[in-house]
Formats: sequence, C-alpha cells, structure tokens
Amino acid sequence: MAQTWRQEVRESQDIQGLPGDVAINDVAIDDAAIGVATGQTAVQSATHAISRHRTSIGIVSLALAVVALAIVEGLILRSNTADHVAEMRLILAAGARWAAFVPAAHTIAVCFSAVVAVPVIVVLLGVIWAVTRSAGQMLRGLAMAALPMAVVGLIKTIVDRPRPSTARGALMPDPSFPSGHTACSVVVVSLALFALHVIDARIKDSRRLVDSATHESRIPSQIDQVDATNQTAATSATVETAAKCATSATVETRAIAGADASSPQSSRPPLIWRVLRTVLTVILVIVPFVVALSRVIYGVHYPTDVCTSLVLTPVLVWCVYRLCDPAR
Repeated sequence: MAQTWRQEVRESQDIQGLPGDVAINDVAIDDAAIGVATGQTAVQSATHAISRHRTSIGIVSLALAVVALAIVEGLILRSNTADHVAEMRLILAAGARWAAFVPAAHTIAVCFSAVVAVPVIVVLLGVIWAVTRSAGQMLRGLAMAALPMAVVGLIKTIVDRPRPSTARGALMPDPSFPSGHTACSVVVVSLALFALHVIDARIKDSRRLVDSATHESRIPSQIDQVDATNQTAATSATVETAAKCATSATVETRAIAGADASSPQSSRPPLIWRVLRTVLTVILVIVPFVVALSRVIYGVHYPTDVCTSLVLTPVLVWCVYRLCDPAR
C-alpha cells in the first residue's frame, strides 16, 4: 500500500518535472508534523482531564469531611448533658428577651416549610431555565436544592438528637440536629443568588451584542474616512508620504474602533440593575441568619443546631454547584 502510494507520488512529480524524492520527503515531513501536533493535543487533553478529576476528588473529599464532622458533632452534643443545660438556658433567655418576635418566628417557620419552600424552589428553577435555556443549568440548580437537603435529613436520622424541652419543641415530630428550616433557607437563598447571577450574565451578553452591532455599523463610515484620508494624502504629497499618512490613518482608526469595542464600560449592566442586584444580594445573605435566630427564639432548636446548618449547608451547596457545572 505504502509502496503504491510512493509510486503514484513519483509519477506525479515526473509529470511536473520535479524530483520524486523531494516530494516524498516533503509529504513525510508534513505527516510527522501532523503526528507531533496530534500528540501535543492528546497530552493537553489528558492533562486537562487529570486536573478536572483531581478537582472533583478534592470537592467530594471536602463535602464528605464536613458531613463526617457534623455527624460527630451531633453525636457528641446528644450525649453531653452539660451542653444541653447550657443551650437550654440560651433558648429560654432568647425566648424571654425576644418574646415579641415569636409571631414573626412562626411566620418564618411557615415560609420555609416544605409547603412553601418547594414551590419557591420550582419557580427559581423555572427562572434559571428561562434565562439560560439550558437544561444543564436547571438540573444544576435542582441538585443544589435536593442533595444538601437530603444530606441534612440523613444526618438528622443518624444523630437523632431530641428537641429542646419546650412546649413547642415537644410538638416537633423530627429530630433536632441540624436545623432543617435553616438549611432550607440557605438552599432557597443560594438558588436565588444563582438566578441573579444568570440574569446578570444575560444582561451583560445582551449589552455586548448591542455594542458589537453598533461597532460593526461604524466600520463602513470609518473605511470611508480612511479612503478620504488616503486620497488627500496621495494628491498633496509624494507617494512615500501618502503611504505613511494612509498607514497612520488606518492604524489610528482601527485603534479607536478596537478601543470602543473592547471597552469594559460597554458590557457593564445599567446602574439601576447593579444597585438592585447589590441590595437583593445583601438581603438574601441576611435571611438565613434571621431564620436561624427565629428557630432558637421559637424554642424548637438548640443554638448548635442552627449554627451547624449555617456552616454545613453552604459548603454542600457550593460543592454541588462546582461538581454539576455543565462546562466541566
């Protein structure tokens, strides 16, 4: 096969009057270059895959370590009588000091119950899909909501810490550690922040497309200005001077056009949206802490229950967010 191919190359080069060995050597060099390029691409792909797998292993290890620490903490707290007494004092003191906040705590409990939180999560997932038109991003948001809540439920079952010895705590059917309402608030807030992020990215892309279209519409007028400069330079000076003027005018026009297109101000969202995004972000970040405080004032959770949820759930949400990135 190779001998036949070499014979065809020799015959074609004989017709063209060129030495056959030169053509064969050139083809061999091209094949070698293609082989080297293919090898480099394969090495780069393998390196990228190894790096991606290492990152994934690190994220999974972090999640497992945090879950293990939470389980160990819960088991220790369940068996420690001194901590139980100290936390009961905090619950009673908070309930007495913030007694006026009890009705609001009840409202917060209803808002972050499954009856209300699940429809809110569905709406947020719908917003994410409507903005991105990506099933991968929507499934990413679904995993951010489902997996952390499933882990919290599993830890509740394993630790099985009794509720505080209060009137409302005795009515709660599920274990106390960690706080499910606090974890739910973190999940809802995380999805809302994710929705704000994709909306912000969509606004930036839209403005970038508009600026690109505006830049392209300016190109014909800029070309006309360059042509006019070239004609003026050609009629008013020597050929060398005209060439220099034309070249400088072209370079200057391209530099101005490139600066307009690459300006960081061109893709920035409107000021109103930036202010609104900042205000919403601050409010959303505060919400889980308000929910955590309300659960203690309401007398249905120990302080360590809500504190654990405030640490555990964001870590789990972040891990799922990174692992489920469609671009990975």
